[in-house]
Amino acid sequence: NHTAPTPRGPPHPRGRPRRSPSPSPRPCKETFNVFYHESDADTATALTPPWMENPYIKVDTVAAEHLSRPPSTPGAPRPAGRVNRKTLRLGPLSRAGFYLA
Repeated sequence: NHTAPTPRGPPHPRGRPRRSPSPSPRPCKETFNVFYHESDADTATALTPPWMENPYIKVDTVAAEHLSRPPSTPGAPRPAGRVNRKTLRLGPLSRAGFYLA
C-alpha cells in the first residue's frame, strides 16, 4: 500500500527538472515505480487527483541495483560506492507541467 506524496509547489514546467529539496540525498534501498500526472496549473491536493494508476501514468520501475552498507564504525564516512543512475523519458507531454510520484 503506497500513498501519494503531497505535491509541493507548482507542476514541473517542461524542460526544467526540479531538484530535491533535501541538501543531502538519502540512499534508496528498494525498487520503486515512477509515475507522472500532467497539469496546466498547481491544483493537486492530498486527495486529488486520486492516487491510482489512472490518472497517473507509469513511467518505469527503478531498481535498487547497487546497495551500500553503512560504515561499521559510527561516525565514519560512508565508503564511496557505486551510484545508480537511470534516465526516464516522459511523454508525449501536452500540458504546461506535471507532477511526479
